[in-house]
Amino acid sequence: MTRTLPSLTTEAAALSVAGAGLRRYEMGPALIGAGADATVVIVEPGDDPGVSGVQDSTKVLLRGDAVPALHPRFEFRAALPIHLFARLDRGCLPLGTALCRGGSSTPAHFNHAELRLDQPLTREMLDAVRPVPAPGSVPTVDWVDHVETDPIRALESFVLGWFPAEEAEPAGEESTEGEPDDLPEALAGFYRVARLRPAIHRFRNPVLKQPQRTSGPLGGRLVFAAHGEGTRDWSIPWPPQELGEADPRVWLTEDPFSAGPETILEEEPLSRFLLQYTLYEAMNAALYQAWTYCIPAVRLAPLWSTLRPVPLSPFLPAYTAEKFFVAPGLLTTISSDENEAVVAFATLHRATLTPLLEHGFRWSRFDG
Repeated sequence: MTRTLPSLTTEAAALSVAGAGLRRYEMGPALIGAGADATVVIVEPGDDPGVSGVQDSTKVLLRGDAVPALHPRFEFRAALPIHLFARLDRGCLPLGTALCRGGSSTPAHFNHAELRLDQPLTREMLDAVRPVPAPGSVPTVDWVDHVETDPIRALESFVLGWFPAEEAEPAGEESTEGEPDDLPEALAGFYRVARLRPAIHRFRNPVLKQPQRTSGPLGGRLVFAAHGEGTRDWSIPWPPQELGEADPRVWLTEDPFSAGPETILEEEPLSRFLLQYTLYEAMNAALYQAWTYCIPAVRLAPLWSTLRPVPLSPFLPAYTAEKFFVAPGLLTTISSDENEAVVAFATLHRATLTPLLEHGFRWSRFDG
C-alpha cells in the first residue's frame, strides 16, 4: 500500500519550531535554526554519500565550515531536541526528531555532525529526500567465463571493469632492491593491473605493493598480502619449491608475529586465490552495500534467475564459508547450509540495490 508524504511546511514555519530568540546558521548546504525551544536543521535533498544530507532511513550528515556556537546544541545528550526537515520544491518536509551520534569534540572545530533519526524514514520519504539516480552503465560479468581456464585473465578483466581509471601519478621512488624479479605469473599479473587500477592497493587488507620475505616453521615464505591489523598474512613458498612453479599454493598464517603462529593451506592456488581475495575486498570497499539477517535458505530461490555463480571454492575470510555470485554491476556472497543463509551484496550504484527490496528480506544494512 502506497503511503503519502507528511504535509509540507514553509521554511519560516519549520524554523519557528526552534522557538523564541531564533538565530540562523549555515553548515555547508544545511540551514540550522537555534532557538529557546529546539534546534531545527533543514537539509537539501540529494544523493551524496558521506556529504551533508540524508544518507539512509536513519542517518543524516552535516558537514561544512566550523560553527562553534552550535557545538552545545549537538552534544550527545543536548538539552534541546533536534528537529529535521528536508527542503523540497514546494516546501520543507518534516523528517522527525534526532539525536547527535557523533561530531567534532571541541567547539572551535565543530564542522560536522552525524544525526540519527528517532524513527526511520518510510521508503516514500527516503525516495523524496534522497532520490536514487539511474545507475548508467554497469560492469558486465563476462570475466566469469575465464575463471576456470584463465583466472589471471578473469582477475584482470574484473578489476578493469569494476574500478574506474584514475589520473596517472608520477612514478614512485620506492626501491625494489632485494625484491624478487621472478614472481609467479599470477602475482606479476596482479601488479600489472594494479598499476592501471591502484585502488586495489587501497583495500582494507591490501595486497602489499612489495612482497616481503620471511621464514618460519615451513621454511622461507614470500608474504604478498596482510590483514590491516597484522593479525594474519598470506604467503607462498620462497624460493619456489619447484623450479618454474607457475601457480603455487597459498598459506594463511594466523598471528604471524606470535611465538606459535598457526598456518593453514588455502584451498585455491595463487591465481584463483588472488581473484577470491580481490572479489572479497572489492565488496568491502564498495560504496553501496546490503546485508540480510539470517533467512531461511528457501528464500534464496528467486535470486538464482539473476545471479551467476563464480566457480571458486568457498572463501573463509571471517570463519564463515562464503560463495561468490555476480550479476551486472553486483557482487554477492552467500553463506548457507541446508536450512539458513546470510547474503551480502555490494555495488557501485545505489540503484542496483533498489530492486532487491522486492524480495522482502530483513536487512541489517541496506544502502539502496
